[in-house]
Amino acid sequence: MEESDKISHLAELGFGIAQPKGYKPHSVERLFRESVKAITELRGVDLSKGDYKATVSGRIQKAIDRMGDDQAFIPARMGLDAKADEFADYFVEMILNGICEGKPGRLKKMSNNLADGYYSATLNIRRKYWEERNLDKISQTEKEEMR
Repeated sequence: MEESDKISHLAELGFGIAQPKGYKPHSVERLFRESVKAITELRGVDLSKGDYKATVSGRIQKAIDRMGDDQAFIPARMGLDAKADEFADYFVEMILNGICEGKPGRLKKMSNNLADGYYSATLNIRRKYWEERNLDKISQTEKEEMR
């Protein structure tokens, strides 16, 4: 798996949690940025993988509660904790430990470039999501017209 695949997969996990509205980077990158902050704001405290994952997951869940309806659409509140845990697991394993070699300082240095990839991947996922939905509507309309 290449680094771009890791960022794209993380964006897919994030899109399953919260679908950002608009194109403002702050909204689109919110889950990624919150994950980075969860780790880098520990100021050098070395935690276990499990503690990093719990910290990221908690930060994600609180961020979702703080997001207004103008920032994102939350597909389902039920099971949100499990989705946040999955996002956090992947973030810690593949981004922090994989790309950044387990170094929070390196994560902080790379965060802007990684966020750019997350932004692009999220917009790509959203575009494909809406293309598929629109195709489904068209085919449903065609089926109804044939009756």
